[in-house]
Amino acid sequence: MTAKIDPRELRNCFGKFATGITVITTIAPDGTHIGLTVNSFSSLSIDPPMILWSLDKKSKNLDVMETVTHFAVNVLASDQMDISNNFARTSDDKFVGIDVKIGQCGMPLIAGTVAHLECKKVLSYEGGDHIIFIGEVECFDTCPKAPLLYTNGQYTLAARHPQAKIAKPLEAKEQILPSSDDFIIPLLLRSYWEISDPFYKELEDAGIPITHARILVHLTLEESMTVSELVSAIRLDFSAVSMAVTLLYNNGQLEKSENNRFSISDKGRAHLTEVHGRSQRFEKEFFTGYSDEDIEKLKSMLRALIYRRQV
Repeated sequence: MTAKIDPRELRNCFGKFATGITVITTIAPDGTHIGLTVNSFSSLSIDPPMILWSLDKKSKNLDVMETVTHFAVNVLASDQMDISNNFARTSDDKFVGIDVKIGQCGMPLIAGTVAHLECKKVLSYEGGDHIIFIGEVECFDTCPKAPLLYTNGQYTLAARHPQAKIAKPLEAKEQILPSSDDFIIPLLLRSYWEISDPFYKELEDAGIPITHARILVHLTLEESMTVSELVSAIRLDFSAVSMAVTLLYNNGQLEKSENNRFSISDKGRAHLTEVHGRSQRFEKEFFTGYSDEDIEKLKSMLRALIYRRQV
């Protein structure tokens, strides 16, 4: 290194560039799952699909990474700071308590991330005090969550720039329906799908069935409900609701009275806490760029529509 360059100041300079946070995972030759936090990940090529990341030569994981043929890139979501810290530490088993699934290409994948990329290692070469690994993407998937960012030596979140324009409604000729946007029912339906589809996908990726979540939510609004009442409330077919209620009852998240009315248990409320946490974060991310006043006006109007018959 040139003597005139202060390493600490250079590191601070590099830190001005905001990056995402990834956890690189792989399986060692002896079957051990390996994971390490990395923010040097970058896309490299679309055709062929290639990515790169680098690892310090002093890393104890270097020998394994030079041996394996495949690895996965887990792009962390904004609610996964603890996972980033966990895989950045030195530990004998970093995967304890981590929800992991095996991907299509056989790599261990961390649940709830923004994206997974399973890659075949095609090249590695020296880059100063690091080894640069290049992988060819063989499998990938994404989730509509906000990413976890890192800049100036600390975790940060992505937000819409205040000067960025919010997407305008489609012109009439581009509408899916031939009519105008004046009728309230298609407007409500399409706005519901726009919001619910990515959120429900996130819950499913986290292993939370949508039917279960909707049942638990409705049972916080009513003291107890029968299966038929739940069917009417969440508007799903009887068999799906009945099966979900049975599963929730069997795993202790619901309690049942003598007259077959179900209520949420303490265990169910604890499970619902995760759903509420995800919903609050999702709402904040989804409405980025809208003022608090506009959001409250929307909610107020929706409440008025929902409860108008009860007044």
